[in-house]
Amino acid sequence: MKKNLLLTFFLLSFCFAKNAVSQVIDSAFYRWNVYEIQENELEHKKCYIVSFPLKTDSNHSSRQRPWIMITRFQKDRSEEVSVFGGFEYKLNSEIFLMADNRLLKMKAKRDIAWAQTKYDDIAIIQSMLSSGILRIRSNSAVGTYAVDEYSLKGITRAYARMKEICK
Repeated sequence: MKKNLLLTFFLLSFCFAKNAVSQVIDSAFYRWNVYEIQENELEHKKCYIVSFPLKTDSNHSSRQRPWIMITRFQKDRSEEVSVFGGFEYKLNSEIFLMADNRLLKMKAKRDIAWAQTKYDDIAIIQSMLSSGILRIRSNSAVGTYAVDEYSLKGITRAYARMKEICK
């Protein structure tokens, strides 16, 4: 499974660009937005859903806006979860996710956290789909912390739509 920081940067740069030609916002379900990207007719699509936290508790003074994203690659029908905490993560740290009462972990790499395996991605996605709230705890490279709370309302419909447009 690809764990490509460049791809995530590419996807997110389009996520926030106003006039991106190759990216289309497909739909929104509560706080979850569905996007699709296809550079040209010969390439397979990439689709993703992204959300921003409802609540944030952090002592980091210059933090960027955090997000969580599930990306689906049409070519091999694989999916991966990534988390941006809004700062550079502590080197080799773990990011803790609490979906209702289930504790999950991701590995930090620079400013993006990833699941360790495709099976971890599946477990995280399944936990998110069956939960109401997701809390993410992370530590920065400079010793600060963040706890972000995401609403999972709408994720089931956003996820289903993502899978539908990136079959």
